[in-house]
Amino acid sequence: MNDLFRDEVLALHQYLESWLKGEAPKGDGTPQRLAEALVEDFVVIHPNGRRGTKADAVRAFAAAYGEKPEAYALDISRVETRMIGEGVCLATYEERHRGEPGRARIATAVLRRRSTGKGVEWLFLQETAAPHLDKKDTDLR
Repeated sequence: MNDLFRDEVLALHQYLESWLKGEAPKGDGTPQRLAEALVEDFVVIHPNGRRGTKADAVRAFAAAYGEKPEAYALDISRVETRMIGEGVCLATYEERHRGEPGRARIATAVLRRRSTGKGVEWLFLQETAAPHLDKKDTDLR
């Protein structure tokens, strides 16, 4: 089951990368994949310590559609998952932003298998700044 959660971490970030580069379908301007992944009471704690909600995250990504250049990439690595309850997983991973040094972070997320049994939803995300993880752009991907 851990692969389900690992795959979700990778798939959501792949979608976010394509959204930020303007490659994902824009539709009504809402990043639908993100909106569908986050539970209503989702909480994120950003690297600067600021708290955010699902609405904040969806609004921020909606506003950022297509703002990144073609060379930009979200590099997600070292995804580790641990089951902490029935259908609930703690995932940690490293996140680097190609072309944007100083934005690397280590993230910890709490994810849950949907009650329908299909798919995963995000309950919580804590991001810790980790600029020491930045590598030369050529080392990514």
